[in-house]
Amino acid sequence: MLKRFFKWWAILPLLAILVLIPATTALAADLQCEDTVIIASGDVIDDDLYIAARKIVINGTVNGDVLCVGDTTVNGVINGSLTAVGATMVIDGEITHAVRVAAGSIDIRGKVGKDVVIAGQSIDIQKTALIGRDLVFTTDKIRIDALIEDSIKGYGTTANLGSKVNGDVDIEIKNLTIESTADIQGNLVYVSEKEAEIISGAHIGGTTTHNIPKTEAPVIPVSVKVWFRVIFFFMTLVTGGLIILLAPKRATAVATSIKRKPLLSLGWGALVFFVAPLAALIAFITVIGIPVSIIGIIFYFIALYLSQVAVGLFLGYWILGYVTKVNSRGMLLAAFALGFVILTLVSLIPYVGSVVCFAAALFGLGAKAISQKTMRSMEPTSTVEIANL
Repeated sequence: MLKRFFKWWAILPLLAILVLIPATTALAADLQCEDTVIIASGDVIDDDLYIAARKIVINGTVNGDVLCVGDTTVNGVINGSLTAVGATMVIDGEITHAVRVAAGSIDIRGKVGKDVVIAGQSIDIQKTALIGRDLVFTTDKIRIDALIEDSIKGYGTTANLGSKVNGDVDIEIKNLTIESTADIQGNLVYVSEKEAEIISGAHIGGTTTHNIPKTEAPVIPVSVKVWFRVIFFFMTLVTGGLIILLAPKRATAVATSIKRKPLLSLGWGALVFFVAPLAALIAFITVIGIPVSIIGIIFYFIALYLSQVAVGLFLGYWILGYVTKVNSRGMLLAAFALGFVILTLVSLIPYVGSVVCFAAALFGLGAKAISQKTMRSMEPTSTVEIANL
């Protein structure tokens, strides 16, 4: 059961990416979805390759772009670009174009022909590696010992640089060490509270600039914060009211989904909350999907915003349900107003408020996801009530 869960969890972002790809390209590509996918040494795939699996090993040759969702090891040759998301990434072969990777642990030992854009907890770019253009990173810890043909740009906590860089190094880092083997042909510009440790023997061809990060936070008057909360409250109240007036059946179905199926709503909400941004990230780094990724992120935040409307309506619907029937637009508006006021007051409680807001987001997202099915199940039993709306 657990293996099936991981398999289908991995395929969801991949399916989202395939929607962004033109139909002719998607039909021509090689799609593989298994628990473990191994491209054996000697195998040649003359097409783009899309893989979703817990473990992915590419020992052969792929004459096209590769998209991987899962722990990935590349020992062979990719005559194209690699885009990958997973817990661990190992590149020990050759990739002729660009690399775009997001993973917990990233280990690069092979040759990359163009840019490398990576984000991870720990990154190790070893001496045997070669990066043909820029290196762009975001990480907690990175070590760079490979030749970088162009520049380095990045952000992180700890960085050790011991390689040759033919361009500039421009990074924001807390702890920077320039090893004695480092050879920076261009300028070194870094933002850090501490001065970098530049070990004797290191060569910097251009100028070295140390910038102190700006720590001054803008001071927002208390009155502005209060007015912002008040305006936000009434904006949401009006938005929820309009939704109820324009779509009372849908609003009722969303509230009923939380009441009838709380665990299912929570589960679907968690899935949407975590998977949707991941799918958007994958779409963004594929370049072709940038417009759809931006639109998807906008709708994602709109859905998060409307989650409080869904949960507020549920609370009021549930409370008033003990007193009277909520079977008209007026009663739905009253239920939403009551529930949203309660939700807002609870969200103001320190510590507890953050947990409540997060839970409201999950329940709201999940309820909207399953509300269509709830509407169908309500038809036989609520025809009279809906007619009165």
